[in-house]
Amino acid sequence: MLFKSIRRQLPLTYAAIALVAALALGTVLLVTLRGYYSQRELEHLQGNAQAISRPIALMYANDLSVAEIEMQLRSLSFLSQSRIRILDSQGEPIADSGGFQERRMIALNYRLLDDPDSVYFNPFLPQRPTDNNGAVMTWSGSIELFDSGVNNDYAPVRPDTFQESTDFVLAVAGTPYGFGLGRDSMPGRRSDQHVKTALIDRENNLVGYVELSEGPAYGSEIVDGVARALLIAAGVAVLVAAGIGWIISQRISAPLILLSQATRRMAEGNLSARVSMTRQDEFGLLAQSFNEMASRVENTITTLKRFVADAAHELHTPLTAVYANLELAASEGDDERRISFLEQAQLQLKRLEALTTNLLMLSRLEAGTAPDERATTNLAELMRETSELYASRAEQKGIVFELDVPDCDIRLRANENQLRRVIGNLLDNAIKFTPENGTIRVGIYQQGQDVRILVKDTGIGISEEDLPYLFGRFRRGRNAASYPGSGLGLAIIKAIVEAHSGKVSVESGPEGTQFALLIPATI
Repeated sequence: MLFKSIRRQLPLTYAAIALVAALALGTVLLVTLRGYYSQRELEHLQGNAQAISRPIALMYANDLSVAEIEMQLRSLSFLSQSRIRILDSQGEPIADSGGFQERRMIALNYRLLDDPDSVYFNPFLPQRPTDNNGAVMTWSGSIELFDSGVNNDYAPVRPDTFQESTDFVLAVAGTPYGFGLGRDSMPGRRSDQHVKTALIDRENNLVGYVELSEGPAYGSEIVDGVARALLIAAGVAVLVAAGIGWIISQRISAPLILLSQATRRMAEGNLSARVSMTRQDEFGLLAQSFNEMASRVENTITTLKRFVADAAHELHTPLTAVYANLELAASEGDDERRISFLEQAQLQLKRLEALTTNLLMLSRLEAGTAPDERATTNLAELMRETSELYASRAEQKGIVFELDVPDCDIRLRANENQLRRVIGNLLDNAIKFTPENGTIRVGIYQQGQDVRILVKDTGIGISEEDLPYLFGRFRRGRNAASYPGSGLGLAIIKAIVEAHSGKVSVESGPEGTQFALLIPATI
């Protein structure tokens, strides 16, 4: 469980990415550096081999002894910082400078010469010296290179003690920056590369080969230093990446934890659980969507609970009446009264049937499971047929019924039975709540690409407090309590109109109520 948390996974992921990146970068860098310095080492040996091949060829051609050649090879070996071997034309070794010695000694010898025309050189004396006869003297110097540990009796001398012939010794060592005087060399590796160059005499005959090996491998030391630095840098990068990953994981996990806690509270039944988050990023949008979803769920469940309570109440009333009438009919001896009780029970059963039918229709409409029976419908003709039935009822009640329907056809794609139900419910309510000598006006009007249906009456009206809840289930106006009805008619009207992508609105005042339906006239 420890590593299943994003707060643990993200720092480890960042650290792993940093480590992989550092290793990849380090590998490329080290391979590049090693190849570069390897090439420089090879070029160093090749250049030196070309430079010393001619003098060595002369030594070999002049029949110098092996000891004399090797003495020269040791000096050249130190100057070239590599091991030198001379091979014959068959590749067999003739002379060898021996293993490379990084530290050697150099002897400086200064002598006075009776040569006033020579170039004066003396870094220690401010003016030219003279001999006993006053003749101008000049200094001449020579350099001798020998192995460390030989002629250690040389010792430095003071400039003012110089005689006519003076020697002193300096330690000489090879370094990555050239030769260092008066110091020990920097111990280092030797290159494993070697080069071989032909020795050609004056007649362009092959007399042998000169081979250089064990050259300086300063590049290996540099590469090793870079590798150590890269390891340290990689360690630091991994730690920094892990720290950054930890900070980011906290920022990411914090809103997720809030969402998880709110979800858990909702799962436990707390429908009022919300996420308090003011972030403007994707987590903020997720929290906002969650809160909207939670509000809808709460409203849906609250509405469902209210619906169940209201439905139970509405069903309980006729059921109680049916039960009571049946009991009375069973115990009544008079046939006429028994028949009256049974007729009342039958009326209550019809009320129950209508109520359950309306509930079933409303649930199907809201759930979108009602069968799609849409077809091209002539709304003008449908309005005339439906209004004809209700016009007679209005006339019997002493209500003026006015119909405003154009003579031309108004066609739209709709469910004819559902539209007939909508118009019938509106006209039924208008007749129910309009007193005698009132007026009901019904009209159909073309409004752009839509069809507008108006049903206006001069009835008792709807209070302003009831208007916002008018289209809810089992919702009835406060002044309609004495009128029969289940409170589902307007909810069914709204569901049918919205299923046809339309809108329904209501306006009410002291002069009566007007319902307006706006339905797209799509064919």
